[in-house]
Amino acid sequence: MNSRHDTLPRAFAGLLAGVAVTGFAAQALRHRRVLRGRGDESMFETSKGNILAYRMTEPTAPVSSETPVLVFETAMASTAEYWYWMELNLGLNYPTLVYSRAGYGRSEFHEKEPFTLRSSVLDLEELVRHACGSRPVVIVGHSLGGYLALRAAEQMRDLVRGLCLLDPSHPGELLRSSAQAKGAEHISFNLLLMPLSLRLGLGGLLEVPAWLKNFPADLQGLCLDQYRDWKLWEAAKREWNATQQEFLGYNGELPKISVPTCLVSADRTHLTDKTVRELYSELAAGAPRSEMHVIERTAHDELLFRKEVFHLIGQFGESLEADRAEAGEAS
Repeated sequence: MNSRHDTLPRAFAGLLAGVAVTGFAAQALRHRRVLRGRGDESMFETSKGNILAYRMTEPTAPVSSETPVLVFETAMASTAEYWYWMELNLGLNYPTLVYSRAGYGRSEFHEKEPFTLRSSVLDLEELVRHACGSRPVVIVGHSLGGYLALRAAEQMRDLVRGLCLLDPSHPGELLRSSAQAKGAEHISFNLLLMPLSLRLGLGGLLEVPAWLKNFPADLQGLCLDQYRDWKLWEAAKREWNATQQEFLGYNGELPKISVPTCLVSADRTHLTDKTVRELYSELAAGAPRSEMHVIERTAHDELLFRKEVFHLIGQFGESLEADRAEAGEAS
């Protein structure tokens, strides 16, 4: 009997070791696929030493030099791939620029200074000036990307012609919304555990997320690899810590918006957070011209896949073109 009891723990330990080795091997392969990306990205090094992977695409039909480039700014824990359908649909009529912020996907985080959200804003500005030159741009930002878009528009007043904000973060949300404050606790707990767990090879234990079905089949593998890789979650943790620090110290002053703004939100966002309408109205009120839309039967992340949203962004772009033509005639 003693021999039997000694053998079982040794066998179980051997099984755990085998699982760990298998997990490490799978994680190493997964990480290499993440670093390989789609293979069609260009790379840009910022002044801080970060490497940004991006795609600049021109529409098939000829456009005016004044047609704005649509620049897409992702949510936290997201990569350029999340804009696939936006890029495909809106790219028919507009030049598009998609990228992954430092640390996500193929992009690398190398800066040595303490990270702040301003670091991401400056990276975006450098990339836009590198990829777009003097061409006008419209920044389309989702969630935290919406707030970064606001900051970047203030920084690049000479280039930014308009803003499209999709369920954007508001810098006062953690102080004024009980739903956001409660959600922040959940995010903090998850991000405390996730990067280390995935480094230990446990990524394969993460369930396949429901949103994966929104991507084409040939992109689902890469998106799942990114989701199960420690790199994405370490970048998210870094951004979340910086976001909390900035939002909890919010003094009530919003970034100055000097361009027309289109704000699109999901109805389920309004249902889960009663302060959203007030926060979004404040953002819209700061713009010289603004429009607000609520997409029915839609959740926060689903905004990236809805045809109604593509249509609204396209219409907004057309209105900016009409404004420019009218201003030209008036002069």
